[in-house]
Amino acid sequence: MLTFSFSLATIALFLQSVCFSGVPINPYAPWIALVCLNDPLQKDFWRPLWLSAASGFAVDLLSDHPLGLYPIAYTVTATLLLRLRKPFSKKHPLHLGLFSSLASLIASTFQIFFLFLFDRGIHFSLSEVLLQLAGTSIFDGIYAIVWFAGPLYAIAQVRQFYPTRQSLN
Repeated sequence: MLTFSFSLATIALFLQSVCFSGVPINPYAPWIALVCLNDPLQKDFWRPLWLSAASGFAVDLLSDHPLGLYPIAYTVTATLLLRLRKPFSKKHPLHLGLFSSLASLIASTFQIFFLFLFDRGIHFSLSEVLLQLAGTSIFDGIYAIVWFAGPLYAIAQVRQFYPTRQSLN
């Protein structure tokens, strides 16, 4: 499931880069949310951090911001989300949308902070920053429900009705 959701995020990244360049989304925010929600027993701490950094490197390939901005922001986001994941479930689309909005809000905050820290030539106004944070996080929640939860729910239903050969043995 994580491989499929990573490919959905990568497709969204390419579509955002090529076709919909004005759409303000964090394409990997729902994927980071899924990675953090994947281990409910909280056994593995490092895996979500590495996977979040990998998604940051994928975004870095297509961005013109300083190298390493996205991996750092996504890794810090995953670290914070690992502490906040208890009330959320990856099986409910609304939970995924809300957790993705939270992931987007945290990631956008750190991206703006690190962008200001690494590139002092960029000036921000407070109203633009707040609008960007609120708009992006709300849009990412809707994007997570439509682009991620729908296909993942459909795959789960197909697996439930058509079990694999391994589960029959």
